Amino acid sequence: MTQFDVLVVGYGPAGATLANLLGQRGYRVAVIEQAPAIYDKPRAITADHEAMRVFQACGLADDIARSTVPHPGTDFVGVEGQTIKRFYPQPPPHPLAWEPTWMFVQPELEATLRKGVERFEQVHVFLQHEFVSLSQTDASATVNVRRLEDGQMLAFEARYVVACDGARSPVREQFSAAIDDLAFDEYWIVVDAWLRADVKLPPRCVQYCRPSRPGTYIVGPGQLRRWEIKMLPGEKPADFSSEQSIRQVLAEFVDTHALELCRHAVYRFHALVVHEWRFGRVFLMGDAAHQMPPFLGQGLCAAIRDAINLVWKLDAVERLGASPQLLDTYGEERKPHVRTIVSHAKSFGLIIGELDEAAARQRDARLLEEMAAGKAETVRQKFIPGLQSGLIDRDAKSQPRGGAGTLFVQPWVQTGSEPFHRFDDLVGPGFLLVSASVESLAWLDVESAEKWQRLQGSQVLVRSEAHPSLDVLPALVVTEREGVFKKWLDELDTAVVLVRPDRYVYGTAKNAAELQRLVEALHQVLFY
Repeated sequence: MTQFDVLVVGYGPAGATLANLLGQRGYRVAVIEQAPAIYDKPRAITADHEAMRVFQACGLADDIARSTVPHPGTDFVGVEGQTIKRFYPQPPPHPLAWEPTWMFVQPELEATLRKGVERFEQVHVFLQHEFVSLSQTDASATVNVRRLEDGQMLAFEARYVVACDGARSPVREQFSAAIDDLAFDEYWIVVDAWLRADVKLPPRCVQYCRPSRPGTYIVGPGQLRRWEIKMLPGEKPADFSSEQSIRQVLAEFVDTHALELCRHAVYRFHALVVHEWRFGRVFLMGDAAHQMPPFLGQGLCAAIRDAINLVWKLDAVERLGASPQLLDTYGEERKPHVRTIVSHAKSFGLIIGELDEAAARQRDARLLEEMAAGKAETVRQKFIPGLQSGLIDRDAKSQPRGGAGTLFVQPWVQTGSEPFHRFDDLVGPGFLLVSASVESLAWLDVESAEKWQRLQGSQVLVRSEAHPSLDVLPALVVTEREGVFKKWLDELDTAVVLVRPDRYVYGTAKNAAELQRLVEALHQVLFY
């Protein structure tokens, strides 16, 4: 029997991110993984600035970013080859100080995450170990594991277990968890290839919305390119088992003589969300909790959001002494957030995959009209919602109050004459009160200041221009260079924001009474 604070089942991107975040906070962690090494082929290929911000919290973002490229944007092409919809990069200044959407090679990303885990002596990784079963009490869980090298059974005890073990999660299966099917079930051929010769290809990603053969073209880093091709009625996965058959269908999109195929597989694209994400001391994460079509590039991003959401709450319970009921808000927050994104991804999949030509031409006319009228949203990030439930400030009708549940921006800031840094690198991982005015941060009275201290929160004053040091204020004073925070604060029409450790806004305040109420409400929820 080996004892840990957290046992992580699965060592893909979600499990590795979770292990890094827990290791940074000093927790004793075990990670078990069936495979002997990282899968060496690309799978996920797109992620966003929120995921990179979490990698930044792991201290790994700069290393990861070196092997990524910005997303070039996407054109949706209709029946006649005309552009009917666009997703283009969000223009600078970037609200989170990272490329809003970026492309990567998954084995490289995973290697960096695993190298990060090696920094922590108290995090132990067990490759070629298979989850068998678990049992739990009110205080801990016991996990039975088979060592694949020799078949020996081992027992691990942990205060918490997190299942990051994929779409066919054995941990989830033990609980017979119900799954909400959002009615999207299609077979698509996924082909990764390296460019080995000059060939004419679009500069951007393309969604080929043509009934004769819907498909997707993705521009990866370096010479990596991907095609996702919808299987047509009457076709079977077995029809595409050979390289010859793959090249034949791929020839509908590109001259295949220029390509060295790296990987090809038939995937069944699903839209699924598991009904329950917590079973006592066991939590589901990533593909074990949700699966989505790839048309919004959010599968990996959702898993990374899961990780940061759960970690800061586990830390609040274990280190700050917060109520264990806080852990219920993990699923309360993440499930509807994921469900919205899955629904958006499904809707784009239906646009792309329409097989009826008459319906496709009607679609083209409608989308062209929306573009011409300026009604078509072209920025991918606008389809990513904030939080609507869980631990955020809400009114008597349970609706989020102004700004609550939105993602806090990350301006480039400096202290004094020091170089500019991304905001999170200077402020640390805890609760924050952030304002652009000295007066707002002084609104805490003695009682609310004591409660804020129990939360181990920090205060930050963000100025738009350099200002003499304000030693009388117990706050970090920084200067931003692009006005990102000031613009964001003005749009919210507020004075001070209370930010959670995962950088979602708990609530905002325009006056002293509102700020004191915010701190009191948060304190009440966490500790009573």
